Amino acid sequence: MQEINEIKISSEILGTTSVVKSSSLEFRLERGDVVYPSWSLDEFLNPGELQFLCNLKPRGMWSKTIDYHQINGKLNGHNSKDVQSLFGRVSSILLEKIQKLLPKYSGAIRLDRIVLKNSEVATTCGKILERDDLLHLDTLAGAYPEELRLIKLSCNINSKKTRVWEKGPTLADLLLDNRVKANLLLKSKVGRQSFNFNKTSESIVDKIGGLIRKSDVIQEKIPRKLLVFPAQSSWIAMTDVCLHSTLRGANVLELYFFVRQESLCSIGLSAPSLLDAFFASPIIQSAA
Repeated sequence: MQEINEIKISSEILGTTSVVKSSSLEFRLERGDVVYPSWSLDEFLNPGELQFLCNLKPRGMWSKTIDYHQINGKLNGHNSKDVQSLFGRVSSILLEKIQKLLPKYSGAIRLDRIVLKNSEVATTCGKILERDDLLHLDTLAGAYPEELRLIKLSCNINSKKTRVWEKGPTLADLLLDNRVKANLLLKSKVGRQSFNFNKTSESIVDKIGGLIRKSDVIQEKIPRKLLVFPAQSSWIAMTDVCLHSTLRGANVLELYFFVRQESLCSIGLSAPSLLDAFFASPIIQSAA
């Protein structure tokens, strides 16, 4: 399985780098690393099921994905009971595996949904806020209070082809970049009031997510590195702070987990905390 170098993350966005010494997988995820689990896909999907999922197409004029919501057992984008049953079984198995892999989150991690994407990313055209080939953050909000972090488990279910990501900086490091600061100020005329800080943290994160996708500075000038995921491999990242894009790959199963605040290694590394500190900065306030 491919390995990547660890990236040291600035835990304060106002200029001072502070690295907490921890080797736990939970902390590595929170600071923006990509983690590779040791399990293989054949532990929960046989070859026939993998092929079945790769050939599965969404039903309905507007459906681009097939997704199963663990909280209510609802299947969207398809109406097959067999598909619903398969997704339900896979969801239960992988939730148990994640709980064992990340014991510090015991009792505070919840599987929200499982999503099947079978379209080729490189040929995807659509609205800018829907394009996965742009550097972006995942800005899904948890259904319950205190669900502060989002973990995405990705499984390349294609038996032959790799899936290719570009991995940009974390949100913490992005907000330290002077070009990005200037660009965000220009695009949003930020300030604590003009950026609607009376709204929820989720709406602020969502708005920043949109600005990141639309920013020429971020999309064209921010450094990034290529990650190539082998066929039938899996990887995990907290994609609410880990900037990423998908350049190639046609078949992926993605599971979205939410982690409550109570079990986090560092609340300060969450997107709401980073953005609150950024927009509360005297430097940003004086420029607004």
